[in-house]
Amino acid sequence: MHVQQSLVDDVIVLQPQGRIDGATSSSFEEQCMLHIGAGAQYVVIDLSGIDYVSSAGLRALLITAKKTKSTGGALTLCGAQGSVKEVISLSGFDSLLGAHETASDAIAALKK
Repeated sequence: MHVQQSLVDDVIVLQPQGRIDGATSSSFEEQCMLHIGAGAQYVVIDLSGIDYVSSAGLRALLITAKKTKSTGGALTLCGAQGSVKEVISLSGFDSLLGAHETASDAIAALKK
């Protein structure tokens, strides 16, 4: 799985592409953990490039969020569209992690 990354102030924005499912969730999780292990405390997962997320993908998001929180940081989501947005909402991840329209909105929310 390809995950683009960018740094805005002290927030890392990770933008995976394609699907986060049983076949790709472990790769996605590993890439997220590398950034957290390297010191990233504030993480935005930009889901605008994701067209499908399964329960395995939700699990990877939750594990990543818990790891971020355990290091004193925070994680939030942005950019979910269509069925991905629906899955995030139905699973309650929008309330649990936060779901924002844009990366800028998500970064601002983390900075509060």
